[in-house]
Amino acid sequence: MAVHRSPLTSIGARVGALGRSLAGPAFRAVTARPVAAAGHRVATQAARLWGRLLGGEERQVGELTVISGLPTWAFGRGGTTVGATFLTRSATSPDILAHEDVHRRQWERYGLWFIPMYFAAGLDGLTNKWEIEAGLELGGYLPKRPRPLVE
Repeated sequence: MAVHRSPLTSIGARVGALGRSLAGPAFRAVTARPVAAAGHRVATQAARLWGRLLGGEERQVGELTVISGLPTWAFGRGGTTVGATFLTRSATSPDILAHEDVHRRQWERYGLWFIPMYFAAGLDGLTNKWEIEAGLELGGYLPKRPRPLVE
């Protein structure tokens, strides 16, 4: 049975493949601090605008802007971080926000180039390097391991 992929996912995968083929000076240029910072700002403001247009409730949690109360079609999975903005319906537990804050820092580091890099890593959260870096348990991809009892 063929897996249906949205046009956006297909485009992202192709751009991601292109991104994997770039190396050295080209990659350093597009992820240079001033370029990445500008992309991070653009992504953050675009996501905030999206959340506001859809009537979300905005609040600040550390350096992460959280916009909740959004329709489920407005983001991926349980929520999506774009720049420093986390878009969600209701996934705002401390663990989820810690996971999403790692994504905020990834956006900060790579700017708009984070988009193809994320897609290039694959859409399976269990094998996507960016989700692994953000913490699979914190993000709800894996059940939490029980903490050892301390006597």
